[in-house]
Amino acid sequence: MRILPLFLVLSIALLSGCGTTAKFVYPSKYQDLVKLYDQPKYNVTVAVLPFEDMRGDVNSFGGAYLYLIPLVPYGSYKYERPDAARMFNTVSQFEFNPSEDLAKAVVVSLQRSGLFKDVFFTFGGEKANADLIIKGSIVSTDYIGKIYSYGLSIEGPLLWFIGLPCGSSYNKLSLEITLNDKKPAKVWSYNFTKEKRIVQGMYYRFGYDVKSYAWLMEEGMNEAVKDLDIKLSTLKLNAQND
Repeated sequence: MRILPLFLVLSIALLSGCGTTAKFVYPSKYQDLVKLYDQPKYNVTVAVLPFEDMRGDVNSFGGAYLYLIPLVPYGSYKYERPDAARMFNTVSQFEFNPSEDLAKAVVVSLQRSGLFKDVFFTFGGEKANADLIIKGSIVSTDYIGKIYSYGLSIEGPLLWFIGLPCGSSYNKLSLEITLNDKKPAKVWSYNFTKEKRIVQGMYYRFGYDVKSYAWLMEEGMNEAVKDLDIKLSTLKLNAQND
């Protein structure tokens, strides 16, 4: 039975993420962002402000250690603010400033779209230089992690070595985005909720605990950009080719 403490150490190391820090990197692939026009369609400038954080503040990780109880198949933990958590499946923490990072992601997507002459992020000091203002609300960035022991308690990691999953990670992203003129009047609004669950093992998707947030933002913004293009076509904006 001397080998058992080794599996316990391995389990604890996995839960603590081995000291690895994950970062929100947007986009994951620039070429995957929607590009509608080679030249700016509208001769207007858009300012994007930091998003309001409307998320809950409950981060619960105590359930993760339930996997150590014999016959219990897994332990789980849920974070409403994964950026404030310090325990995931295969990373230790998530470097993510949602209010800024998601707003800046909107900037990148709109710049890529070719809709506007210029799009920039500002904390508010330069918004007077813009024709239109984008604001947003962060509704959810829920994370749910599960670590699998297959009911074997600290001997469960034996199965990880032969390729069985060590756990799963679920990412959810829900945003509300609005575009206003200077009156200010709402020109356009768009809400989206995206979610993705991945299964992880020692030899696959290791370190991907929070990677899906960037993918979900890309997917949501690609849809939002197309919807915005349709909405703007019904309005009288200063098009470059007018």
